[in-house]
Amino acid sequence: MNRTLTELPLRGREREMQTVREVLDYGRRSGRALLTVEGMPGIGKTRLLQEAAALADDLGYARHHPDPWTERLPARRRAAAARHGRGRPGRCPAATAGPLLILVDDARPGQGAASRRPYAPREQAGAERPVVWLVAHRPGTGPVLPSGLTGRSERLSLGPLSPSHALDLARDLLGAEPAPDLVRLLDQARGHPRLLLELLAGLREEDSLATVDGEVRLLTSRLPARLALRTRATLDRFSPECRQLLRVAAVLGCEVVYEDVALLLRTSVSALLPALEEVAATGVVRSEEGRAVFAGPLLRRLVAESVPESLRLSLQREAAALRTTTGLHAPPPAGPELSRQQRELVGLVREGLTNQQIARRLALSPHTVNYHLRRLFKAYGVSSRIDLLTAAEHPDPAGRAARARQN
Repeated sequence: MNRTLTELPLRGREREMQTVREVLDYGRRSGRALLTVEGMPGIGKTRLLQEAAALADDLGYARHHPDPWTERLPARRRAAAARHGRGRPGRCPAATAGPLLILVDDARPGQGAASRRPYAPREQAGAERPVVWLVAHRPGTGPVLPSGLTGRSERLSLGPLSPSHALDLARDLLGAEPAPDLVRLLDQARGHPRLLLELLAGLREEDSLATVDGEVRLLTSRLPARLALRTRATLDRFSPECRQLLRVAAVLGCEVVYEDVALLLRTSVSALLPALEEVAATGVVRSEEGRAVFAGPLLRRLVAESVPESLRLSLQREAAALRTTTGLHAPPPAGPELSRQQRELVGLVREGLTNQQIARRLALSPHTVNYHLRRLFKAYGVSSRIDLLTAAEHPDPAGRAARARQN
């Protein structure tokens, strides 16, 4: 449980690693290539670069980077780098050492635009030497690179892990199968690797997990303090305007109309545009038809709880008053109240399990699973598993009623 992400298999990034391999192969053959990796904080950019660096070692690349990468590589990779004389911080290999990999990680804390400088070791000056740049950065903070780079250029935008890969990562971290109640909590992280790691590490630190009959069970509904501290540290990287907007939006709910946020802040949407652009770059929320939709309920809860409780209650009361006097939008209505077994069933459908697999997991017959699924379809007014998951994520009673009439 104390293992870090670098000590575990890289989950759910097969497509991205295939692109990395193609870029590295291209660099060896054709001389120059650039691959940039972007994504919200904690989504796995640095982890992907570490795996790419290990692959480059295997392909015969020498490496240059300004930071102590080998300290964050798994022990087996550090040993291999030492044997081959690669991966030493800031070391510029000799010009005759073959292809060169230059790693730039602008995604880490403290790597703001003011502190970043172009990295250009002398060895890349020789046009005859193959050079591949691998650069990680957050959206909205373009990498600082020397001018005149030529050759192949690729960009990877990392999103969350799929439910099945997120569950695999949880199993890696726990060393056992998570029980259904823990799976439901983990699902609220919506495939965010760092959130999963911090959540499980915090729960273990606070003795909130217990292994019973080979399953890891959740003993509390309280979120660990470690996770709150990590959230505050992440928010501190953003501007005060961005933090304020995110916190107000989080207090209002998982889906927020921009006009409502502007109304609470006594300003206009146009005046919020710079902060809105920064909010979009964080990846914490996405924009959908004039709404800010949080990346997941766990992230929204953490941002909301970073606001002192007294202030949070005041904001909620102010929002309630504005709804009656100015037409502030009400939060999206809730969906049907589900039983514990129904919630487990929806979670297993989200994992992509078949009726037979769900039956084994819940100790039911496939016929009973099919019966409960049909009841859920009817409750939500849908006719497929995909529509069920969409309806459960974004309840819409009016739309469900219309679909039910059509059916």
